[in-house]
Amino acid sequence: MWPPLTSTSWPGCLCLFAAALAAASETTVYGKLGGEVELRPNAGSGTIKSVLWKSGSDMAIEWYGAEVDSYRQFKERGHLNTSTGVMTITGLLLNDSGVYTPEINNVEGSTVRLVVMSAVPVPTVSLSCEEGKIRCTLSCDGHGTEPVTYAWTADDTVVTNSVTKEFIIDKEISANIKEFSCVLSNAVSHETSQPISNPFDTDAPTEEGQLKISAGVTVFICLLVAVLLLGVVHRLKAGMWFFEKASMPWEADFWRKQERSARDAAESNGTTHSDQKGQSDEETPMA
Repeated sequence: MWPPLTSTSWPGCLCLFAAALAAASETTVYGKLGGEVELRPNAGSGTIKSVLWKSGSDMAIEWYGAEVDSYRQFKERGHLNTSTGVMTITGLLLNDSGVYTPEINNVEGSTVRLVVMSAVPVPTVSLSCEEGKIRCTLSCDGHGTEPVTYAWTADDTVVTNSVTKEFIIDKEISANIKEFSCVLSNAVSHETSQPISNPFDTDAPTEEGQLKISAGVTVFICLLVAVLLLGVVHRLKAGMWFFEKASMPWEADFWRKQERSARDAAESNGTTHSDQKGQSDEETPMA
């Protein structure tokens, strides 16, 4: 049987009832750090003649039909729509968080709780597998303003939403999936990680195959560099590029400079010039 209520217990009950009623009517609004937010009063349909917003117990911004008066940090970052009673705060700071109370036409409305949060970072996904690689655990790592939620996608399809950052994958179930991604979210932002390949994907290149490809690319680059160096050495020794030579690489003249050809050309020009001069002298008649 409940104890009887005395006259001294009524005030306490009324206070608890008022607190419960206020909590039930309070609205929570989230704002991103550095962004802006709108605080909306539960105004009726009548004409608005006066507006007052309080931050805690202090006045933030007010209007009584003439100029809008703002106080403290709200002088620069607070804006009031006198037609709707909506208060906008720009350049949000963490200390802007708190309880705001509107008064429309001198009637106090429901309180608005503003929570300013930082945006979440881009998460990273790490992988750890059990011995035998039958089951693996994906972990979504990223520090953000709590509370945060995690969503896992498999080939761009959302497969789970959770408040924990770990996701377990099984070889038999996920063998046909190519990659996984994690989406980290809070009330003001969300970011997606870079995809991570499914360790159970049978079509994915193995580590051994990737090593072979890397080794082949390395060998090709080394051979290409060797050929280029050989061409430069030949150019320095022979005075011309190897594709300008008439001889083959296994012939001795391939590595010699073309001095003989130039000398033969000079001798040939000299002989021809002498022959022409002699012939000209013979044809000239004696005076």
